[in-house]
Amino acid sequence: MSFYVRATITYFLFYLYIRLWICRLLVDNPKIKRGVLTATDLMTLVMPITVFFPEHLPYLLKIFMQGAGYSWAAIIACMVPVGLCFEPIRWGIKLLGNGIKVPRLKVFGALCLISIVMTVGGYINATSPTVKEVAFDLSNGSKEAKEYRVVMFSDLHAGKLMTRDRVAAVVNMVNLMKPDIVLMVGDVLDDHDSELTGAVEELALIKAPLGKFAVLGNHEFYLGNNWSRSILEKQGIKVLGDSSTVVDDRFLLVGRNDFANIRGGGLVRAVLRNVIPKGNQLPIILMDHTPHELEEAEQNNVSLQVSGHTHNGQLFPFNLVVKRIYEEEYGIYQRGDTRYYISCGVGIWGPPLRTTARPEVVLMKIRI
Repeated sequence: MSFYVRATITYFLFYLYIRLWICRLLVDNPKIKRGVLTATDLMTLVMPITVFFPEHLPYLLKIFMQGAGYSWAAIIACMVPVGLCFEPIRWGIKLLGNGIKVPRLKVFGALCLISIVMTVGGYINATSPTVKEVAFDLSNGSKEAKEYRVVMFSDLHAGKLMTRDRVAAVVNMVNLMKPDIVLMVGDVLDDHDSELTGAVEELALIKAPLGKFAVLGNHEFYLGNNWSRSILEKQGIKVLGDSSTVVDDRFLLVGRNDFANIRGGGLVRAVLRNVIPKGNQLPIILMDHTPHELEEAEQNNVSLQVSGHTHNGQLFPFNLVVKRIYEEEYGIYQRGDTRYYISCGVGIWGPPLRTTARPEVVLMKIRI
């Protein structure tokens, strides 16, 4: 059973639970209930249609339906834990209420208001990326150390919802920081529409005298590693897949094949020690899209690892889920002498909303 089939089944089960709550809260208002259920039933069908039958829809309609459908899915996902939290209260009132009258229509209105605020606020947040500045000293106290302006971003997800204009805005942010080098840490592309709309072409406008480098993420794997690598390299981006390059004779930049490729039967992921040249004495900066097996970087004397993938959950309550999955899901982290920066990403996946982290482009001032 494919990921999208499993996700769709889960989505419908979640909606059935929310539908149950709608029936409970509007039990005294049958006309309103019928209208609301008709509208929500239709909205619930929008996302599966865009996922399974995209070729039958006009392009602009497809984009609109995808944005609306995924936003509705986000509301469902956020409201399920709210409903579960209120279940004990509902049972308590039912068993011990002794005539307590619950203002069901007002509660429903309040939940609708919460959903509207979440959608509007989440959209504004998702379309307002910020610059995050961090500093790392990898010089070991050397008096000849040099500071580099390294701009890093992950999870751009250029495609239908991350349009050419939005990608251009990110590129403009990057260029305003006057980077020496730019690192794109996976999931730069989201779908083949990134080529159709010209969104990916905006990446060719990034200016960095020491180069633009990328690793492929799980989404590039879904699109096809060869296609993804080719389209990125056409924009002047060097893709590192279990390979390395020396930058400015000062540090070794290593890029890894994403962990998702192993599980999906894609590219082989070499052991990190086999990727680092023997006898290397330079500080190592590692790009690895998914922050998995962080101990491997520590064991191989990596100075700094940069990752993405987690989105810091993107939406509540998924931030709580990623905290359980990953050793570290967002921000600066350290194991031994190895530093890590895990970005929440600059784009979106699925719903065009963010409620758990503001999208970011990271300016790293690194002394080497």
